[in-house]
Amino acid sequence: MSLNKRLAALLVSLAFLSGCDGNSESPNTAKIDEEYNLIITNNSPLFLKSVVVTVEEKDETHINSFIDSNISVGEIAKFKMENGNHNFKITLNPKKNYSVSKEVSEKFEADKIIAYQVKIVNNEVAIIKKSEKD
Repeated sequence: MSLNKRLAALLVSLAFLSGCDGNSESPNTAKIDEEYNLIITNNSPLFLKSVVVTVEEKDETHINSFIDSNISVGEIAKFKMENGNHNFKITLNPKKNYSVSKEVSEKFEADKIIAYQVKIVNNEVAIIKKSEKD
C-alpha cells in the first residue's frame, strides 16, 4: 500500500472515530440534558404525531408541545417544568382523530428528572410513570 493510501486510510479512520463519543450507555440510562426535567419515552410501536403537556395554574394555562414530530420507538420528548408542585395533563396523538391523555401531579425539584413512558398495555396505549428500576 502506498504512503498516500495509508495516510488517506488513517485520516478516514480518525474522522470516523472522532464522531464516536465512546458512550456505551443505553438511551434509558444515558444522562438527559439537564435543561429538561420531564421526559416522555415512546416505548410503543406507534409513531406519536404529537405530545402535549398542559399545566393549569390559577388563572393561567401553559402548553408545551411537540406537534407533527413523529416520535418513533425509543425516542424521547423532553420538557422543562418549573420547580414546585404541578398538576398537568399529558396528551398523545398516535393516530389521526385519536388521542390518549393522563392527568398527573408531580413535584419538580432541581437536579431531578421525572420520566414517563408510552407503552401498549392490554392492546391500549398507556402513559406510565417509569420507576427507578425501569
